[in-house]
Amino acid sequence: MFNNINTIQLVTNNNDLVCNQWQKLLSAQKVSQDTVDTLNAKRTILYAGNAKVELLEQLGDGEVAKFLSSNPRGGLFSVGLSTTNLEKFTASLDSKNISYITEKEQIYIDETLTTEGGLRVVVSTFEKNEISGLLNRFFEVSYLVSSPDTISSELATKFRLNQANFDLTESKEFGFTGFHTYINDSCTDDIEVIHPLDETNTMGRFFKNKGPSLYMCFAESSNMNEIRSRANEILPGGWIGSTDENTIPESAFLHPKLLGGVMVGVKGK
Repeated sequence: MFNNINTIQLVTNNNDLVCNQWQKLLSAQKVSQDTVDTLNAKRTILYAGNAKVELLEQLGDGEVAKFLSSNPRGGLFSVGLSTTNLEKFTASLDSKNISYITEKEQIYIDETLTTEGGLRVVVSTFEKNEISGLLNRFFEVSYLVSSPDTISSELATKFRLNQANFDLTESKEFGFTGFHTYINDSCTDDIEVIHPLDETNTMGRFFKNKGPSLYMCFAESSNMNEIRSRANEILPGGWIGSTDENTIPESAFLHPKLLGGVMVGVKGK
């Protein structure tokens, strides 16, 4: 089991530009820059809420370059999960013959993790961080697949998750069905493993074009009005949700153009 979603990795065409977008909209805090040899990419790390947002820009051939070839605008590359015991976690991976690469105290697991592909995971040691900027925390990523039942079961087996905690998720409005695949016993963080039911809407078109892949991420915020104000100022229509300034919105979506190619759902806290 894991503690929480502690990292979101995005592939970009220009880390500096996307870093500025996250700072301007969400007051994310830039903390460092380095390279990731495993991915052949340069990396910019920001704190957003209690988590890290890692921006990856290709240096040459590799997984980041491969992702960018099919996602020219960049986008959500992988989800980061935390554990209290990294050594015990890698021993569990070894016992299940799950391949991984270790670099800079992170465990990189490629998309061969599931039989459908499209899900990359990076695991690191749990840290209790202070909240930075306008987000509180990330709590969910959406993973589009053909068979949610099969894939959620695979994740339960490979990561020793408690499948009894998983619950059904479906939406007529957005046209999908699947499972909240909780990564912890508190059921606060999950990989939403879902299948689009409507090829004509945004999610359905994405799945038809990209196949199994990470689609978007979700975060909590105690600053919904401020995010709405900034989003609409930066990109008219970039805030997809209630425009009634007399009320605090319960939830909304931030257009991918605002944050380097990833759609972020925000939920009031």
